[in-house]
Amino acid sequence: MAASLAALTAEIESLRQQLTQQVSDVASATGATSALLARVSSIETSVSNLGSELSRQLHELGSDIENLSHSSDDDMSATIEQIRASQVRLASEQARYEIAFRQDLAGLAEEIRRQNRG
Repeated sequence: MAASLAALTAEIESLRQQLTQQVSDVASATGATSALLARVSSIETSVSNLGSELSRQLHELGSDIENLSHSSDDDMSATIEQIRASQVRLASEQARYEIAFRQDLAGLAEEIRRQNRG
């Protein structure tokens, strides 16, 4: 009887330890998931801002082209230079946004890989 009681006590203690470890694992996974969700949200905000900025710039470029169509021949060369400058600026900003977005995605992918290994 004492041996059975000791065996049950040992089994209960083992189950408590397993449960404690599982609770700890769940808490760790929950924290990691929360961090990933915050990171994804940040990237989503960046993508949304990028879309808005590109839309604004394309509208601006469209306005420049519209103005060019109404310009006289004397104003045309100056307007063409303005459009070229706008295109260069737009291309540069798009490249910066793309680089930043790729870096964010690479960081997120690395964070997911680390969590899957751990």
